[in-house]
Amino acid sequence: MKPFLRLPIFAAMLVAFGCASMDTQASSKAGSAGSLPDTGLGAYTRAHAMNPNPPDRIGGPVEIKVSIRGGSVRWNQPGPRQMDPAVFGTPAHPIGFENTPFPLVGIKPGMRQKMGEAYTIVDHATPFSDWLTVGVGDLEMTLLDATAIDGAKTKDKVSFVATFEAPDKSHKYRVEANMALPHGKFFPTFGGVVTDHLLHGATGLGTRLMPTEFTYVAFWAKGKLFVDGKLVNDNHLIHMMITEGVRKKGKLQFDSGINGVGRVVHLMVPPYKLGPMGPEKSPLKTGYLPFPEVKKRMMKMKAMIMAMPDGPEKKKMMGKMMATKALMKHTKEHVMHAMKEGKMWGQPFLHVMFGNPEIKVTHQ
Repeated sequence: MKPFLRLPIFAAMLVAFGCASMDTQASSKAGSAGSLPDTGLGAYTRAHAMNPNPPDRIGGPVEIKVSIRGGSVRWNQPGPRQMDPAVFGTPAHPIGFENTPFPLVGIKPGMRQKMGEAYTIVDHATPFSDWLTVGVGDLEMTLLDATAIDGAKTKDKVSFVATFEAPDKSHKYRVEANMALPHGKFFPTFGGVVTDHLLHGATGLGTRLMPTEFTYVAFWAKGKLFVDGKLVNDNHLIHMMITEGVRKKGKLQFDSGINGVGRVVHLMVPPYKLGPMGPEKSPLKTGYLPFPEVKKRMMKMKAMIMAMPDGPEKKKMMGKMMATKALMKHTKEHVMHAMKEGKMWGQPFLHVMFGNPEIKVTHQ
């Protein structure tokens, strides 16, 4: 790797998951009050970042190939994410609050809604909601996991292409990734590609808003987004992982609900590109607005609650619905305002899932 490329890629991992809110600027302000310790894997990862000779993967390189044609796709709509007490603690004893850009790893206490003695939802819309739209898509990838841990260079390789449609069929998307990121900052990228590892949740490896999950293979890379055949976002941050199943009947589980059943591909494209001096805010030009679909979800939620018998449970559910309604109203206002100012072009991030991938492994 050429020296002038090292710092941009290093800095890029600051925001590799900064997409998960449609209100990034507001979120950073909301969580900035007070001083939080630099906990987690940040110091460890930064110490590795400029290692000129990171070690090879023990046992040698592993090549992973996945091919999906006409597979089931789940488009994750922006929405609320419930907070797992095993990962975030309670208002009296908060944990999981690493001082990183939202929601790269932890969630600052000031960005957590609460009810009584428990946290409820994150105070910003995220792409980790329970609102999914079903579709069909294709995916091809060849990955090489050769480098064991972060460094200034890597032998890991990424070749990735995924195609799918918007939930309303208004646009066709193609995501490509072609260069592994050799290191992270707040958590390691393991040279860009990692196999057989736990990620997310309580691990501190990636956003805690996803549950702790066994990951067969994952990568962090530079790539592109094409919409209707036109390149609209270049030099973009791309994250992919194939994990054990993390949902039951569409609902994203807490750690206690993950039992190793199933397998799913997660594709995440955040609103940041790699510029000459590091990450530059660059919302995806998706051209798709999720709010009609979100409105349908809200109406369905309301009908379900209204059909419940009167009592404490109905009152509790009504409180959750009102909090979600306020959250999504704020999100819509922010997005529409940003679009008028020419700062957004539809949903500014992607989280798309492909089900039951067949993984072919070759030991080099």
